[in-house]
Amino acid sequence: MLFFGSSHFYDRYRLENPNGNFPLKLAPEQVVFQFADAITKVFPIFNQLPHKFKLNFSMRILEFLKQYAIIPKENAPLTNAHKVAIAATYVKLTLGYKYFLINTFNKVIVYPTAYYFPQLDETHTGHFNPKLKTIMLALDVFENDILYNEDGKDVALHEFTHALCFEMLQTAAKHPDAERFKKGFRLIVEWIQVAENQSRINQVDFVRAYAFTDRLELVSVLIELFFEKETAFKQHFPDLYLHVGNMIKHPKTR
Repeated sequence: MLFFGSSHFYDRYRLENPNGNFPLKLAPEQVVFQFADAITKVFPIFNQLPHKFKLNFSMRILEFLKQYAIIPKENAPLTNAHKVAIAATYVKLTLGYKYFLINTFNKVIVYPTAYYFPQLDETHTGHFNPKLKTIMLALDVFENDILYNEDGKDVALHEFTHALCFEMLQTAAKHPDAERFKKGFRLIVEWIQVAENQSRINQVDFVRAYAFTDRLELVSVLIELFFEKETAFKQHFPDLYLHVGNMIKHPKTR
């Protein structure tokens, strides 16, 4: 049988096989009822949303938990509420995307605290390893970051942004929003390279020094600030704020 449909059918963005290990079988309505507190820690306006938006957000959480395994190591006291909160962090980041799940990771490994990786000779509170398709998080840091959700730091958001960059910035990236992401990334880098903008950043103690390690760290830090210090970000650097929001197609900057 011949198929004469559009060639775009064959170029569709496809996910790898699901790898999730979440033990509960829930409907979105049950997620809202059972885990609203956990979601609100990550996404403070959750309880203010119309119910249909809560259901959509919760449906995306369930799809995340179906696609990706979240695995505790070293006896990390990982609860289902933690897993929902980790998923909610990713959903918050990718809220503007129709195809919000990506292939650059398939599991999240959770340690109780910062972990030393002998093969890297480094200690990390969060880490993205594209070769192993793994995101690592320290549970105590993750909990602290969502407790103090206006300090501009969120380890899960930071590492998920690294994974998103790896997905979108590939030369042959297939994600439908890759070109938009690349354009936003380029505009951010160009903005930072302008001497006047560098001077403004130096005058305003807003972007922490670690952001200037490299371009990928810069974008991850700016994403943290986009979500955690929105008012100050828009006040001090409105054009940069728009570049960040447009890059991830976030509803706040449409």
